[in-house]
Amino acid sequence: MKYDFLVLSLLFCVPGLVVFAVRRDLRRPIGLAAAASLPFAATERFFYPTYWSPRFAFDLIDVVGFGIEDVLFVVALAAYMTTAYPFVARRRFVAPELPAGDARRRGPGPRLARRALAVVGATLAAALGLLAAGVPILYASFYSMAAAAIVMLVVRRDLLVPALAGGALSTVTYAVICLIYARIFPGVFERVWHTERFLHRFVLGVPIEELLYGLLSGVVSGAFYPFVTGARLAPLSPDRGGAGAAPP
Repeated sequence: MKYDFLVLSLLFCVPGLVVFAVRRDLRRPIGLAAAASLPFAATERFFYPTYWSPRFAFDLIDVVGFGIEDVLFVVALAAYMTTAYPFVARRRFVAPELPAGDARRRGPGPRLARRALAVVGATLAAALGLLAAGVPILYASFYSMAAAAIVMLVVRRDLLVPALAGGALSTVTYAVICLIYARIFPGVFERVWHTERFLHRFVLGVPIEELLYGLLSGVVSGAFYPFVTGARLAPLSPDRGGAGAAPP
């Protein structure tokens, strides 16, 4: 059980690596989502040991408040969940059309960074604010992700199907990985997770809290990239195969 969390994080890396290898056009969305996910790794200090108590490589949880596993975990989730729908549904991200002379045509960098930071910052602030108000961190994370998703989908109603479908795909993938993990470490969810303090319900032996986390993360991630870039989703041209075109 020494490397249980590391194994879980590596398992979650597999779907994103598959998407990265097969679809070159989705590599930039993966990169942006992975970078935006990094601040969430530092929230481990609020989950450990109240929600769970895995072992961390080099005991970094006691040194910096999070571990290498957390970085791998959040990057892996962001990579796959951001691209799950376009990958499975064979869609691609298309840059918004801008009028000639529009300053944004010279490069979306600063504007994109501001919008990404706004979404990430607001989500983190909401979760930490709820935590400070006495809401358990698990529920605070659920509420903050749900709020972020609602705001993005109200602004971009065209993202409703991609976000919800992405959430469904992410939940299924999340569940499958958890089942594989439980086969590698029998009884791990009973020993490491402290669900008796929360919902304490299981689906095929997987805590329902984990499935809810996978669902909400998938919905938020499914809307995140097109929301911050202004991109829309279009069918992947058959003649392009898995290559696609460079996204915005």
